[in-house]
Amino acid sequence: MNAQRVAGVTAAIVLMMALTACGSGEDSEMPDVVGSPLDTAKSDIERAGYGSDLEVLGGGLFGIVDDSAWIVCEQLPAAGEAITKQPRLTVDRSCGDEEEPVDEEPVEEDQTDAEPTPEPSISANVVDTTVDELLDRLNSAQLGGIQTGDQFRFTGELMGAEYWSTGASGEYTVLFKAHGGADDLFVFVDQSETAGWTDGTIVEVVVESGEATINGETTDGWLRVIAVTGP
Repeated sequence: MNAQRVAGVTAAIVLMMALTACGSGEDSEMPDVVGSPLDTAKSDIERAGYGSDLEVLGGGLFGIVDDSAWIVCEQLPAAGEAITKQPRLTVDRSCGDEEEPVDEEPVEEDQTDAEPTPEPSISANVVDTTVDELLDRLNSAQLGGIQTGDQFRFTGELMGAEYWSTGASGEYTVLFKAHGGADDLFVFVDQSETAGWTDGTIVEVVVESGEATINGETTDGWLRVIAVTGP
């Protein structure tokens, strides 16, 4: 082979090597490895065309012994970006992205199992009386012997409708005429019962003696309607 041919072959080889070098110099594209075990991340990056060592941050006090036991939490460059320098992976045992526990809605207790509040009922010992007699007993010494829970039945005429209201006790109050209108007896009643009531309305009621708290002071001798007949 003459010198000119050798020189031509050599030039061709040099050109091919230059072209190959240009092709191999293209940057690899960084795969998405966040959330992957470290060993899997390393394999994915290598398959993407980057074959050099990686920078791995984390690993705890004793360093990384088993790649598969560590999870990639951060990566640089980001997925899809060109690898222009040594990739950096930050690893940990877990990345803290576990699903937050969902607050469960409180389970309502089965109301069928709850004991209902007993409604007041008319006692077999209910005492038949009048508005005047009952008022006199309440105004006498020791409430005329009236005890908490005692029940009385009477028929009375309503009066003073303009004064009916929810008072300091938090209960609705109505007035019954006593002593021919010279006095009055007030009782607590469920306001829904008073629809259609006005001055002069005659109603038959059963009342029960009990306690009431007014301005922080609890006293007894208060009457509550537990049953209504009429008007």
